[in-house]
Amino acid sequence: MAINFVPDAGDVLMCDFTGFVAPEMTKIRRVVILSPRSRRNFPGTYLVLPISKTPPSPPRPHHCEFKPGSYHFFDPIETVWAKADMVTCVAAHRLDRVKFRGRYSRAQIGREDLLRVRKALLYALGMERWQQTEVIIKGTLR
Repeated sequence: MAINFVPDAGDVLMCDFTGFVAPEMTKIRRVVILSPRSRRNFPGTYLVLPISKTPPSPPRPHHCEFKPGSYHFFDPIETVWAKADMVTCVAAHRLDRVKFRGRYSRAQIGREDLLRVRKALLYALGMERWQQTEVIIKGTLR
């Protein structure tokens, strides 16, 4: 498990969280890449936001819901949740592409969904009232 490319923001990859310690995530799961492709400050590390089938109780603004079948690489029957309060930075060796029907495929959420995920992250960071949120979020979508 290791990628040999620089992922784009919005790419969905598999992340191996084994070796982390509970209450951190400790298994392999899908993540959304948040780091912009141009980020070079820490090469080989990426900000990721985990995806979970476990519904939050109760859902809050820092949770982002994806309905069943919204993307072929998410569960076709159950809702999945991007949990912005679990954002973390991981090394490239923990990341791999998503397998779909036995084949690796490019998995990426759409621009509007990436915007929703980034807004959820601002709530998780306590920055939901930031004056220029919209300008900053939309300006970084590339």
